[in-house]
Amino acid sequence: MRNVVLSIDVEQDVPPSLNTWRGLEEGLPSLLDLLSKHEVPATFFVTGQAAEKFPKLIRKVSREHEVGCHGYEHERFDKMSAKEQLRRIELATKILTKVTGRRILGFRAPNFRPNIHTFAALKRVGYLYDASNACYRIGPDPTRFGLVEIRNTWPSSFLRLPPGFSTRVLRLCLATLPLTVLDYHPWELVKVTGVRFDCRFATGEVALQRLDKVLDYLLAKKVRFRLMREIASLRGVGNQPAMAKHVRQGSGA
Repeated sequence: MRNVVLSIDVEQDVPPSLNTWRGLEEGLPSLLDLLSKHEVPATFFVTGQAAEKFPKLIRKVSREHEVGCHGYEHERFDKMSAKEQLRRIELATKILTKVTGRRILGFRAPNFRPNIHTFAALKRVGYLYDASNACYRIGPDPTRFGLVEIRNTWPSSFLRLPPGFSTRVLRLCLATLPLTVLDYHPWELVKVTGVRFDCRFATGEVALQRLDKVLDYLLAKKVRFRLMREIASLRGVGNQPAMAKHVRQGSGA
């Protein structure tokens, strides 16, 4: 059985292009309903700012899924000093922990742009894994800092392509990869205008319909949807007791 992780980046709409929050107000409830319909668990990387503005909604997410950290306000970590990165991670982690009542185990840098100072800060704060690198944008190695690395396989716009195309690519992924990691945003489920093409095409209702079909396809293939903390635990076999302890403390989905 092949493993698939569905990861959701929860932030303002198309940062930094827009300053609205329709993705959380309208898109996230629809996404949660869709995941509930298919009984698919997901890992949500949430900014501290989103948790401050929508604490009840993020608390609901944490009861049904995994919540990780996505910075405080979708800032570019690779453009900040080591000291500022640590401050931002500590701030966001504190907010997310308070809102969810759970330990935050995973991190994804906005724009998939970490640097070595990001990983040093994550290690200091006590994170288990990092999901900031991608197969199409490989950055510095978080394992050097004792973090488990989980790379993203496809950008979020991939899931807004016509299902006839995306499912063919997914078939190849399932045949060749031990883990396929998909990325998505709640703002993709509202109609987006006035931004670059890759962020606005097929957004809104068509995006929801296409995601629905992709999930149908994957479930028909008998894949196992996993949370990232589960993958991190499996990959941490060299430090299994410590990994298992972290996962138990962060459990709840």
